[in-house]
Amino acid sequence: MRTHLPNFTLLVGMFCLMNILSAAGPSEKGKGQGKKMETPTGTDFVTAAKPAGKPVGNFTLTSPAVKDGGDLPKEYTGDGESASPPLAWTNPPKGTQSYALIMHHLDPDNNTKIYWLEYDIAPTVSSVAKNVQDFGTMGKSTVHNRVEYAPPHSKGPGAKKYILTLFALSVKPDLKNATQPITAEVLLAAMKGKILGAADLSVIYTRPAGASDEEEKRPARKGDRPNDASGAPPNRPSK
Repeated sequence: MRTHLPNFTLLVGMFCLMNILSAAGPSEKGKGQGKKMETPTGTDFVTAAKPAGKPVGNFTLTSPAVKDGGDLPKEYTGDGESASPPLAWTNPPKGTQSYALIMHHLDPDNNTKIYWLEYDIAPTVSSVAKNVQDFGTMGKSTVHNRVEYAPPHSKGPGAKKYILTLFALSVKPDLKNATQPITAEVLLAAMKGKILGAADLSVIYTRPAGASDEEEKRPARKGDRPNDASGAPPNRPSK
């Protein structure tokens, strides 16, 4: 009788190989296909500062220029006018005596980048017009390490998520002895125990094909001229 053991052994080997490949998951070639947006894991320090538990009341941050989770118009980015977006907020928690605003982005390496920082915002303020940045005291952006609104223009392909968070505070944070200009870390530390609530507005921006950071190939951005040693932005006197 003719033996077919070699063929049988070959079939068993192929079956085992298929199981191993299946358990290993998708190949590198297919990895990331269909991915539309960066999805970093972990918790950034801005998000971690928000009060735990359910939101207080119906405290809401909105913008007439973009819906929550919507695409940020080009005029508010580094590929357009570099204008800061208009904002409005409603239903702050009872007892709010001050506000602080932080716009940040969590990159793929879980680094928290600060694009806009405003604090000591009066409790009577409930809206901000386009490109208005003197409604509070401006802190330091980590994008260019300047006191400015840094317009989104994150490098690399794909959609990027930016989060604007408005904090309602029971009292103004004590920063009189803090090193100037104020950073987000210093501000959040001073706000600890004083946060009554927080409202988020998330926006998405995808840079157009061919977008460049070279000054001669893009629209001029406020702050292109280096700031002085005090950290004050161009054309703004030091405080």
